[in-house]
Parts: sequence; C-alpha cells; structure tokens
Amino acid sequence: MSETDRKDDLRCFVEQIEESLQDELSDVEFYANIANESPDDISRKIITSIVGDESAHARTQAALLHQLNPDAKGAPPVQPPANTGYVEDIRMAIVGETHAVARYAHLASIAPTREIRYLLMTIMGDEFGHIRIWLALLENIL
Repeated sequence: MSETDRKDDLRCFVEQIEESLQDELSDVEFYANIANESPDDISRKIITSIVGDESAHARTQAALLHQLNPDAKGAPPVQPPANTGYVEDIRMAIVGETHAVARYAHLASIAPTREIRYLLMTIMGDEFGHIRIWLALLENIL
C-alpha cells in the first residue's frame, strides 16, 4: 500500500469517526428526552445511565480525533430525531443502537491500529448492551 493510499484511508477513517461522534452527541440529547418521558424513576435512571455512556463515547471519540488529526474541523452537527412518544422513541433507539453496532464493527475493521480497534470494539459492546436494555424497557411496558 502506498503512502498516498494510507493517507486516504486515514482521512476516510477520521471522517467516519467525526460522523460517529456527531451521532453519539445526537443520541445524548435524544435519550435525555426519552428519560424525561419515562413513566417511572427506575426507567429514568436506567436511561440516564445510557445517556452517560453515550456521552463517554463522544468524549472518547473527540479525544481520538484530536490524536489522529489535531486540525480536524468536525462533521456538521446531527439533529436528534424528534421525540414522538415513549414507546416509539424506544423503538427508534433500538434501531439507532443496531446501526451503531454495525458502524463500530465497520470502524473497528478499518482502524489504523490495534489499540483503536479494541477501543471501538468496546464501544460496540456497550451499544449492543444498550439494545438489550431498550428491549427490556420496551417489554416492560407492552
């Protein structure tokens, strides 16, 4: 692989991490709104914990971006989906987390280093865990 190809691959990877960071920030806002819709304190606390995880994912990716490209401008912000009601919002969260698992699997497969690959796979595991939590919350109210 030529030096030009490596630089193009890294540029593409950085762009995808920038987009992923914006998705995480969008999820923080969307999930915080779901927590506010929650019908009980236990569900609200569980969802607030997921908000904390998503916020940590965003901070981790921001640090990774700075490490890979200190001059990165960042992707444009992504608007969170409009809240449409507790049950429908949980369903949307499940879809979003499923997409996140696929995104992190892809990013891990093209990561420039083993350490970054492990980091992304850890975030992927968190997102998979969130799917299970959202499913349990949904089952609890249906």
